[in-house]
Amino acid sequence: MNKKLNAFLRILTVIAAVAAVVFAFLLKGKMDAALTKTLWAVNDAEVKAGKDYDARMTSLASLPGLLDAKRKAIADLELAKKDLTADVADKKTKIEGLTAANATLEGERAELTRKRDELSAQLTDANSKKDGAVAELTAVKEDLVRATEKVNNMYTKEQLAEIEAKATKAEELSTALRSKYAALHNWASRASESPAPGGFQRDPFAEPVKEGTAAPASSLAVAVEAATDTIPTNILALDARSGIVAFSVGEANGIKESALFSVKVDGREVGKVKISSVKGALSFGQLQPGKELDLSAIAKAGTVSLTPSTKLASN
Repeated sequence: MNKKLNAFLRILTVIAAVAAVVFAFLLKGKMDAALTKTLWAVNDAEVKAGKDYDARMTSLASLPGLLDAKRKAIADLELAKKDLTADVADKKTKIEGLTAANATLEGERAELTRKRDELSAQLTDANSKKDGAVAELTAVKEDLVRATEKVNNMYTKEQLAEIEAKATKAEELSTALRSKYAALHNWASRASESPAPGGFQRDPFAEPVKEGTAAPASSLAVAVEAATDTIPTNILALDARSGIVAFSVGEANGIKESALFSVKVDGREVGKVKISSVKGALSFGQLQPGKELDLSAIAKAGTVSLTPSTKLASN
């Protein structure tokens, strides 16, 4: 009995030893495979696993926490990516809007440039007309001075006194006009905060605006129109004895020397006049005798209309 038991125990011991050897061999193979598969953890800068099995297994135990941190960082980056994507889309929309607005502004700028060029051309034309009007006005003033000298030689002392009175009245009217112009100029100066709004000086008879300064396209200019069938005029002087009369129209209005006109007051003929002398804006005539002649009406009228017996040629 003891022999059999001993034999059985020996066999069992041999089997256990063989099993232990096999288990040890299998275990070593699995450990080698595990070490081979986890070799990357040794070179990883974050894991920094050991080279032997136990140290490496201890280091790999910290991987779940590291993975959780990485997953959280990835989730945060995904949220940040979504926010950036939305921000990019919003900025893209704004850029498209700004591009459309820029295109609109470019069109408006082109239109404003065209209008500026057009207004500059109108301004140049207005300044040219103004310079021509100033030159013509200067010539008219010179003609008026010469005509005044001639009138001084034609009329008596009493007649000159009467003409002087009318001239005084005209001067008073000129002063009133200057005052109204000054008031208008002051108002425009305050409104535009400029001492010379639109290029106009305070004195309406001052020197013209220098070239290059601004002036409105609607600057005042003196325009001379061609003669018409009826010419309105002021009577500057009248000598009832001799029938000599001076009118405020002349060559600039189409008046010709030796022309014959019907003189009308409010459409009623009060006489005829034959032009004896003509200047730029001044003419002298001789009232013609006849049943229609009404010296009183002519003297009181001040303003009359001259209707030529034949049409005047247009200037």
